[in-house]
Amino acid sequence: MRQKQTLVLGGTLVLLLVLAWLSGVFDRNPSSIRVPELDLPTDEVTHISVTLPDTELSLEKQGSRWFMRAPVDMPADSLTIARVLTELSDLSLNNRATSNTDRYEVYGIDSTASAVTLTWPDGSEEIVISRQGRDYMSIYVRIGDDPNVYSTNGRVTVNQDPERWRDRGVVDLGMGTVTSARVTRQDVSYEVSFGGGTWMVDDQPGDSLQITNWLRRFAPLNADGFFDDLPVQVLTDASYRVDFSTNVNATVSIQAMHAESAVALVPGGGQFTYRIFESRLDQIFPERESLLAQGE
Repeated sequence: MRQKQTLVLGGTLVLLLVLAWLSGVFDRNPSSIRVPELDLPTDEVTHISVTLPDTELSLEKQGSRWFMRAPVDMPADSLTIARVLTELSDLSLNNRATSNTDRYEVYGIDSTASAVTLTWPDGSEEIVISRQGRDYMSIYVRIGDDPNVYSTNGRVTVNQDPERWRDRGVVDLGMGTVTSARVTRQDVSYEVSFGGGTWMVDDQPGDSLQITNWLRRFAPLNADGFFDDLPVQVLTDASYRVDFSTNVNATVSIQAMHAESAVALVPGGGQFTYRIFESRLDQIFPERESLLAQGE
């Protein structure tokens, strides 16, 4: 009987020890650990490497613009990069959570984490960033070769979708620059032109408000994604096309066609095939009647 009780007590003790280990009881007191100061010269950063769970990104700054070099070579989304750099600049370390590598998974510092490496002219730093924190205003991070995992004051959101790091801007005509446009919809075309203070659709008065709202979509026009496996040459016989003439004697064209439950879109001279939702097709290539003045 006594032996049975001993076994039960021993099993209970082992279970309690396991639970205590999982809850972090055996981590050293965070207050006894000197928390380093995170001082990142984000204004001087010229290269950024981002390691996501499924891919790696390489970003390079040239002048005032950012470019993606891998997995594709194209302009990068400057707003996404600016947000990440600002969040890193505002980030501060709070307490040490653990230095036990076996417990990294508990804090999201494992294969689900993102690693961001910043490089500037005289240095670099890697920050491993979890997708979780002790609350909605914090995350867990590991800095460089330091085995310690720290909780933070502030969050850094690293988008897990590589497409979100790419510049989705198709064209930017600016407001008030278009003088005429020829729209083609499946072999039916019409011309919108401005002269004498009036918009005309072919030889009929146009609805100035509707036409202005339509042109505003191109200042700028941003895509919803990309068709990397659809070469731009496929759209040479596109079903939809618009050719703009501007007051700086420039001509800008955009072509589109249905593709994979969406719409593939390419600007004239473009190197990439963009993806837009089908619901936007009539917004970009409107039917003639939608731009006519009421009663026409």
